[in-house]
Amino acid sequence: MVKSSNSSFFIVQAIQTIADWQWFEDLLRTYANTDLDEPQLSTIWKDLENLQARYAPPVGASVLLRFKNGQADQVVGCGAITKTDTPNTCEIKRLYIQPNFRGLGGSKVLIQALLQKAQQDGYDQAVLSTWQSNLTGLALYKSMGFVAVPSFKHHPNQQLIYLGRPLNGDLAQALS
Repeated sequence: MVKSSNSSFFIVQAIQTIADWQWFEDLLRTYANTDLDEPQLSTIWKDLENLQARYAPPVGASVLLRFKNGQADQVVGCGAITKTDTPNTCEIKRLYIQPNFRGLGGSKVLIQALLQKAQQDGYDQAVLSTWQSNLTGLALYKSMGFVAVPSFKHHPNQQLIYLGRPLNGDLAQALS
């Protein structure tokens, strides 16, 4: 949980119920239809066919980001981790925050929660991919200790940037 002002803050909630999975799907469909770079190349369409197979334990974990302001409490974002073909490495995926809630620190809250979950699940490294035009995201990832890594998956978008960071050992930065 992170406060963003005196009376409002973000809460990260693990996805557990059918209603939670519906929120996740709705957010991802909005993301796919509005924010994706080259959506026709994205694997999100296949993921949406069965989100739990990709992002539920034991292969993954998914979360919702809630924004509380006084008595108001609303779901405003989401994110997930999933295993990769690289041993002890998970991928952070499907980070999305509704436009009206961007710039308030929610992305950092989401990423910190996902990194902590990955560490708890025994992963040694977290990786992610993003497009070159995602300058805000790239700056945030760099500030959180992500550095360039070799491609960890095949993707038809040759312009993707691959980043990773250790979760354990001397090279890992604090996840709080």
